[in-house]
Amino acid sequence: MVQGGTVRTTVEEDQQAGAVEEASDLRVALLRIQRQLRTRSGSDITPSQSSALSRIEQSGPVRLGSLAELEGTTAATMSRVIDSLADRQLIERVPDPDDGRASLVCLSPQGGALLHGLRARYTEVLRGALAGLSDDEQRLVRQAIPVLERLSDLLQSSDRTTVP
Repeated sequence: MVQGGTVRTTVEEDQQAGAVEEASDLRVALLRIQRQLRTRSGSDITPSQSSALSRIEQSGPVRLGSLAELEGTTAATMSRVIDSLADRQLIERVPDPDDGRASLVCLSPQGGALLHGLRARYTEVLRGALAGLSDDEQRLVRQAIPVLERLSDLLQSSDRTTVP
């Protein structure tokens, strides 16, 4: 709003701007943490490959189209990811018992071992970083975990078309 030649914002506009800034700051912090974990993992697996492996582990044997939908990507993109995982023997293709023309993808023992190793390294890197925080900062992180889990649940349950 303009008064006497100066621009004044309403409390609501200030709150909205603050919420946008907080969301942006959180997004950047989470991306930086994830990037550092990947860098320190010792693996050359891509984020798309890692996400697909985790989803396959979580969902069990799954059709490529269903996996693409779960991952929020196209079947063509998921096909390339699956091909790269199959080349590395991290997944296996098995016949679909409900449709002999189709196949399912499942985690191979090597894929399971890779995920286990990555998670262990991520946990160790985070544990080391947390040890560098003050007691008060560590307490704040512990208190934030349930809130971050809730935020994750909200994002996962929301309609993908509403999340840019």
